[in-house]
Amino acid sequence: MTHRSLLIVVSVVAFSFVQLAGQTAPDEKSEVVEAKAGAVAPTETAPKFTSRSMLVLVPVVVSRKNGTHIEGLGRAAFKIEEQGKIREATIFEEVKTVAPDPKSRPAKVPEGHSNFNFGDAQNWRMTMILVDMLNTPYLSQTEGKRRLIAYLSKQLQRDEPTALFGLSRRGLKELHPFTTDTTVLITALKKLQARAGANETETQSAERVATTSDLVTQLAAIPGGDASVRESSQQIADFLNDTEAIITAFQERQSIRTTLTALMEIANAYKVIPGRKTLIWATSGFPFLINDPRLSTGVDSDLLQQYESTWRALGAADIAVYTVDVTMHGGVGTGMPIGHYDGTQPSWVSPAHGGTPRKGTSVAGTLYDKEAQQRDTLRAFAEETGGTSCTNTNELEGCFALAIEDSRSYYLLGYYLPSEDVKPGWHKLKVKVNAERAHVRAREGFYVSSPREDSDEVRNRQMADALRSPVEYTGVILNVREIPVAANTKPAAAGQSTHDFSVDVLGRSIMVDSQNGNAVDLSVIALAFGADGKNAGQIENRLVAKLKPEILTRVRNSGLGMRQSLELAPGNYELRFAVRDNLSGEIGSVGYPFEVK
Repeated sequence: MTHRSLLIVVSVVAFSFVQLAGQTAPDEKSEVVEAKAGAVAPTETAPKFTSRSMLVLVPVVVSRKNGTHIEGLGRAAFKIEEQGKIREATIFEEVKTVAPDPKSRPAKVPEGHSNFNFGDAQNWRMTMILVDMLNTPYLSQTEGKRRLIAYLSKQLQRDEPTALFGLSRRGLKELHPFTTDTTVLITALKKLQARAGANETETQSAERVATTSDLVTQLAAIPGGDASVRESSQQIADFLNDTEAIITAFQERQSIRTTLTALMEIANAYKVIPGRKTLIWATSGFPFLINDPRLSTGVDSDLLQQYESTWRALGAADIAVYTVDVTMHGGVGTGMPIGHYDGTQPSWVSPAHGGTPRKGTSVAGTLYDKEAQQRDTLRAFAEETGGTSCTNTNELEGCFALAIEDSRSYYLLGYYLPSEDVKPGWHKLKVKVNAERAHVRAREGFYVSSPREDSDEVRNRQMADALRSPVEYTGVILNVREIPVAANTKPAAAGQSTHDFSVDVLGRSIMVDSQNGNAVDLSVIALAFGADGKNAGQIENRLVAKLKPEILTRVRNSGLGMRQSLELAPGNYELRFAVRDNLSGEIGSVGYPFEVK
């Protein structure tokens, strides 16, 4: 991707996101500020690192044994421990969530396409359902889908905004956006076709190798055979087994990476929405593996980093994961918790479980109960995010109902992490409540990142991830609209026409460096994909500017607009816009169906 230093016209626009701010739109007259060519900062020769103070938010569900929520507790009833230290909750709120009511929305909405359609004056109640076809066997997919349809048909309340996603080898796919109409969700589920899971493909491959290996071994055992033939046959059999282990481990890692990417994409899509969100993950899970003896450290650091990034993203978005095992293994797992990598030894890798172990797919060749590992992984995702894990049960409808109910009422506690305790890595959390017979559910920890690297390579990779994601990122709130072509726009190439767009950024969603003359630093990319899926045009700009106090006030109140131009031939396009706030590292993206006649 090339880096271009172009003229960017920046305007303080009439852009209040009336849905978001609940205000009337300001005067349509815009004050224009120009960031002339050369305002783009030169490419850094070395990475730059930035950091921010950290606010830790902990949503807490407090319920009785029968599942009903305990209401009316005060701040004094809660005790937070982090790494064994008592933390005082400087933020405390008993949250009663509400469902978005279309009738209460302002009549006037922004023209164009936005990546945010929920107001921030309320704590919205939201549930996402992820149907996992990647890690779930074919028959279990069918049964899980049937049970989910049964639940939606009978029990889901009509005011529960729910979005439906699917996960396959191709990654995440939005099957239906948020809706309170269960009938359209059921229709989308019925259209979803089951397919062979990744584990089934691995099993078939392993069976083929085992059959070939057995045949080689039988040939070597024929009486009267030459010793050298027997030795060669055994070497072939060993080679086939080792090759299969490596191939299977690679396939399994690919499935894990695809799954973690999907979870991060969901987190990035809804992180801006305030409050606790519920993600129901209908799956059979995957064994937790990061060991790789082919590497000098014995640890797949890239996979480990992706795990940690996923935990951070889910925590930052306040998403509680409710894992529902639709496989029904028919046994009871060990319940052994999965630890956290401390940066020294991979103590959490492929533990041997009790019972009758069978060969797993780890390239280390260790023996472990793969199904128990899968259940332990599901428990880890649930417990660390404040959800619950539903395994070894046929009461799937009850699992779905619990996840929905927990999203209706909870307590929100928060504190600022002392600067002397901002140590990168996993920080354990424990929340206690002084209430009789209370059952407490809160996330069991959070990650503190190392100082954030901010290089051109990092920025480009993050922007590319956002642009190809099937869901829109909301780290920066955007609205994109077509505007009249500027008079100074150069003529388009033959057979093409110029189209101008205003990429409007909500002022409160970007960081302003007040210690550096109210500096802002934004990267903007626009891509046009044709009907054939190929890139039909793109533009990349970067805005680095210092805002005068009066301009900053207007930006905060009304937003900031950046004009972008694309030259396109006649046809139908999917436009993708992304803005990265280089001071905070947050990204927003918008999809825009567009026709050129």
